[in-house]
Amino acid sequence: DETRLSMIYLYTMDNFYKEIKLKDIASLVHMVPNAFCHYFRSRTGRSYFDFLIEVRIEHACKLLRETGDSVNSICTSSGFSNLSNFNRYFKQQTESSPVLYRQAHRK
Repeated sequence: DETRLSMIYLYTMDNFYKEIKLKDIASLVHMVPNAFCHYFRSRTGRSYFDFLIEVRIEHACKLLRETGDSVNSICTSSGFSNLSNFNRYFKQQTESSPVLYRQAHRK
């Protein structure tokens, strides 16, 4: 069980900036998508895609604090294909827009 979750976490950390399909992550741990979803939620208390979005937003926050890259560039390099979705998820996680987050957290 530990090994399975470790494989999921490692794969996610190595590939969060790419499109991750449910069938691909499920097959990594030799499961069908429905069983994988149930397994992940029962072990972590949240869905895999909620976890993936959190990883992506954490990466975006780091880039916003440490680089001068544009929000659009950070959106893409964090694994989001749509700026509007990025802004929505970012605001849900941080209660701030990316631009305001950068202004508040710049060194």
